[in-house]
Amino acid sequence: MWSLKSTDVDIREKQEISPDALLAGDPRWLLVQRIVGSSGFVNSQRLSAFLLYVSKQSIAGKGDALNERVIGEAVFERSPDYDPRDDNIVRSHASRLRTRLEEYFEREGALEGLKVSIPRGSYAPVFEETASPVELTALGISGAGTEASGLDEGGLRGPVVRSVKRRFWAVVGLVIVTAIATIGAIQFSRSSARQTPSHKLWAQMFRKEQETLIVPADSSLVVARLMSGHQVPLSTYAGGRYRQDPDCNRPCDPAMISTVESLRYTSMSDLEFAVKITHLPEAIPDRTEIRFARDIQLKDLKESNLILAGSQEADPWMAAISGQMNFVVHDDPGEGPLRVENRHPQQGEKSEYSYDPHDQQHRGLATISFLPNLGGSGNLLVVQGFSLAGTQAAAEFVTSGHDLDVLLASYGGGSAALPHFEILLSTVEINGMATRAVPLAVENESG
Repeated sequence: MWSLKSTDVDIREKQEISPDALLAGDPRWLLVQRIVGSSGFVNSQRLSAFLLYVSKQSIAGKGDALNERVIGEAVFERSPDYDPRDDNIVRSHASRLRTRLEEYFEREGALEGLKVSIPRGSYAPVFEETASPVELTALGISGAGTEASGLDEGGLRGPVVRSVKRRFWAVVGLVIVTAIATIGAIQFSRSSARQTPSHKLWAQMFRKEQETLIVPADSSLVVARLMSGHQVPLSTYAGGRYRQDPDCNRPCDPAMISTVESLRYTSMSDLEFAVKITHLPEAIPDRTEIRFARDIQLKDLKESNLILAGSQEADPWMAAISGQMNFVVHDDPGEGPLRVENRHPQQGEKSEYSYDPHDQQHRGLATISFLPNLGGSGNLLVVQGFSLAGTQAAAEFVTSGHDLDVLLASYGGGSAALPHFEILLSTVEINGMATRAVPLAVENESG
């Protein structure tokens, strides 16, 4: 277990050294800096910020004060009065951080002389010695962290040497296995002349260098809209102000609306869609997170791949995306008839498709939109309908494989990326369930 020597404490007491200066030369902090610069962390800003914050606090002797609320405020910008019981963002990221740290020390950090972990049930990092520089040098091994570890250079200890040898050969074995797997993958790629549109879609939504966020709808907003008479705009939703001062277009109880809006409700169909996506062959578990709509920030739409379910009524973030859509869902009854606007109708298509919730034939509409994210660095997949059944039908269409592959068959085969596209779907809803969706119109960037 890593601990400061008494001489180190004496030096600190006698000299006035800034906290940042102490961190700069601390082998524990140098280790953390190497970790956040590794391939497993460099594209995950939240996990990096999490590790940097708890490590800095722990090294400064404040590890005992680390708890879920403190980290939520400092790292995830939660308000001081947020309730961790309703918002598990710290717990979920802590679990991912533990996994990512284990992967680092199994791969890139296999030769580190110092190791850091975050025990379950705690948020304070624990730093432990693994082997000294002398022990590594004796084995003919040198690696990051051996020169700056600051560990004692005593005699060789048999058990530790054997441990380092095992780790060394484990790394060699991993390299060999990886090389074999890579060769096999290349051969498979060459022997497989056809890539389906479905495979291309999900391979573009899940990438090792980028996080993918799956965002179910905020169904609490739908209930609140029925009570207040209007939808919550993005301007107040993004900052959380809508919960502080509810606005009513009809006689209502603001306190009750505020309570409803504070609840984290979503639909079962959205959760089933999210779970199904995580089980796709192309999904990358340690790069994927299911996040509630109100926890999304604008930078997420710029930097991450996002999969969103629901319409603007249940996810105001749709307003930030609708500007680049061709098929735009208008689901606010306060702003006119419910409809899907077709901004660039092709021959035989309508400029608008109306939706009547009281239609005796129970006809529904839904859309699937595969778009670039707002920063142009990734992709967005938006699945939405006027009802839960409509959204579910669209979700089934895009995950079934067969339906999407048939519709976009011309984009299968070869290594070319799948172009961005939008699909307008027609459904028939029976007892809250939708029949198999039928394409009404298709728009794609390649024309």
